[in-house]
Amino acid sequence: MKLLILGGFLGSGKTSVLMPAARQIVAAAGGGDKTRVAIIENEIGQVGIDTAFTEGEGFTTTELFNGCVCCTLAASLMDSLCQLEKDVNPDWVILESTGLARPHDIAESVKRYYDENMNTTVCVTVDTSRWNKIKRIAGELLFEQIENADYVFINKTDLVDRDTVDSVKADITELTKGKVYEISVVTDPEGTEKVCAEIVAEISAKG
Repeated sequence: MKLLILGGFLGSGKTSVLMPAARQIVAAAGGGDKTRVAIIENEIGQVGIDTAFTEGEGFTTTELFNGCVCCTLAASLMDSLCQLEKDVNPDWVILESTGLARPHDIAESVKRYYDENMNTTVCVTVDTSRWNKIKRIAGELLFEQIENADYVFINKTDLVDRDTVDSVKADITELTKGKVYEISVVTDPEGTEKVCAEIVAEISAKG
């Protein structure tokens, strides 16, 4: 199995990226067979809202509540991966982490406790419109999420002007060695699908 971890601070648009990524995985495999992708939703609270969208599109979805999979629910994540492999045997698992998670730590835990050779990829979404505010109140966490990402989506670019996008992109480019993309899930869904298709192709090429 390949593991795609979607991280990013609260409200950055992770779910809006999750669905295009899942659709592109299915499309790359010839389309139609949604059992190739399983989704794990990690929520701090007790109620999962995003699951209604993922299951509505026909994807197998597992929920992990009341904690974060990079710390308190790490063992539950390993159990979920084992169960998915046994019951569904998907080619890909997409894990949408909580906004307070450190996605790189999740990837390291999976390699340490589940499969050291697992193809793991970290994608982080950033809310361009709230960048300056969030980095003041949660800078350490935000910067760590971005620093260790393989891909960073600068999302919600439609809500700000070009100068702001350029400023945010400059900040992020300094923080990460990963690839940085500008997207607007709302106003340019086709562009987001194209970016996801490119990333799926690159991850698939790793084996």
